[in-house]
Amino acid sequence: MLKDFILFRWFRQVRDFVRQTLRKYTLFVLHLSPHQNMLQAMLLYTFIAWIVLSLPFMTTMHIPLIDNLLTAAAAASTSGMTSVNFADSYTFLGKLVVLLFIQAGGIGYMTMSSFIYLSFSRRLRHRHTEVLNTEFALPRTVRLNDFLHAVIIFTFVAELIGAGFLANYFYRHNYSFFDSIWYGIFHSVSAFCTAGFTLFPDGLSSFHDSKTIHIVISLLSLAGGMGFIVVTDIFNRIFRRTQEISYTTKIIILSTLAILMGGSFIMLLTNPGMTPATSLFLAITSMTTAGFNIVPISTLAPCSMLIIMALMTIGGSPSGTGGGLKTTTFTCLIATVSSHLFGRKNITFLGRQIPLHRLYMANSTFIFYSMLFFLTLFLLTWTEKLPFFDIVAESVAVLSTGGISVGATAQLSGLGKLIIIIVMLVGRVGVITFGMALMKRDEDELEKEQEHVKREDLAV
Repeated sequence: MLKDFILFRWFRQVRDFVRQTLRKYTLFVLHLSPHQNMLQAMLLYTFIAWIVLSLPFMTTMHIPLIDNLLTAAAAASTSGMTSVNFADSYTFLGKLVVLLFIQAGGIGYMTMSSFIYLSFSRRLRHRHTEVLNTEFALPRTVRLNDFLHAVIIFTFVAELIGAGFLANYFYRHNYSFFDSIWYGIFHSVSAFCTAGFTLFPDGLSSFHDSKTIHIVISLLSLAGGMGFIVVTDIFNRIFRRTQEISYTTKIIILSTLAILMGGSFIMLLTNPGMTPATSLFLAITSMTTAGFNIVPISTLAPCSMLIIMALMTIGGSPSGTGGGLKTTTFTCLIATVSSHLFGRKNITFLGRQIPLHRLYMANSTFIFYSMLFFLTLFLLTWTEKLPFFDIVAESVAVLSTGGISVGATAQLSGLGKLIIIIVMLVGRVGVITFGMALMKRDEDELEKEQEHVKREDLAV
């Protein structure tokens, strides 16, 4: 009887503590800006993943805390860069935890939590909608509710179809029924979320001649990397909710195809003996920032590695699972340069004028991205004693969350690993979102400041 009373009191104390913690957390969230909300959510997800992965039964061997933190950050940011051999270092439970955080990080941690918040918390509904609008840069033709439904439905349908094809392939190649299902689900989610995690010690190198692996992984990576705006647009057009495909979707499709074809052709040209299928796969896995290595990266020509780094920097498309600058940002930069060179008064692309605020966002993203890349490169060259080219590749991979490097991650010092953890989380949240989260200013203060600003000319 006394034991039951003690257990009951302990249960009530734990319940009260949880309620009080959640209440304080809710008040904390309400006082944050949408950009700060995204940043704190990313840090919270990473911290939870780190704590869980650090439990003894999650690993097959002793793994230092900094390496577990790197794996947690790689899963939450879907970069796929780890300092240990993921396939051999974690148990089934550890891999399952990583898979869940890949899924959350891939389709947007705010997307998954939105259904909980919007369903159970009226107080947080308006604030959470603001955060979602911040996370997803949607054109005016796409409604947020339609977008959220398209994200959830398309994600799980695409991953289910991909898992079916992959499981069938593994089963036909002498894997057990359970292993086939598990490998199919894991690699389907990892590919769609452009995470680059695999359950094989050598990545996908063992399947370099498999057409099924090439096609399924490529299509899943493209489906996630091209973004959910395209999916929502096509869905609305099929069901006649809209009259035509939006300008954003047209730009995403055209730019993705053009960049992929160009990157694939150059890699095919600079690597004698490489097949067109392999060069196209490398271009897709680089541009979508999926980071799968179908061939050892060390065997590629240095100029091909430069193309891979360029593709990772451009990255996927907005409101998708890929990282990088985004194809639309790259398009805005091309439009700005070409319009200036041809002497046009307005910035146009494909016969359409691009809004000024979008151009400001694109230019700011490129400049801030370049500054963070230089800072990362500077810090790693200062703290690490590795070849300069390896550090450049590492810096590009972590900031773009691309995951394709020359294998320098495991050779980094503890400080070097901490640097790339921070950078990959910034890259996943977005460099502009990160900057605005740090530079939050009161709106009234900004308006007063603008009233007293004088206009001057500046020679450029």
